[in-house]
Amino acid sequence: MGVQTTLSALSDPARREILQLLRQRIMNAGELAEATGLSASRLSYHLRKLKEAELVTDSRDGTTIWYEPNLTVLDDTIVWMKELQRNNAVSKASRYTTKPARSKTTLSDSRTIATEAVRDEKAQK
Repeated sequence: MGVQTTLSALSDPARREILQLLRQRIMNAGELAEATGLSASRLSYHLRKLKEAELVTDSRDGTTIWYEPNLTVLDDTIVWMKELQRNNAVSKASRYTTKPARSKTTLSDSRTIATEAVRDEKAQK
């Protein structure tokens, strides 16, 4: 599944609570409903969203369906977020290391550049 689907599934507090419960142990729908206080229809909706995002898998044992987390799906999302974070850091650093192309820098230009750098640094804080 994609990052968008994963983040969308994780955006709801009820779904995050379900995942937290499933991290502790495999549970069936009745146990999840009791632990979360969700109605059967709401729980079914949230489990469907988690299964669509492949964050939860289910297995049948007779008439009982057991749910368990599949948190390996988070790997792609974590990699994407780390890449985004790294790109943001590189972008910020390049503002101060990349010099604009100028044919001739005057004293006035140097003062302007220095003033902008100080202003940017203060804005960062």
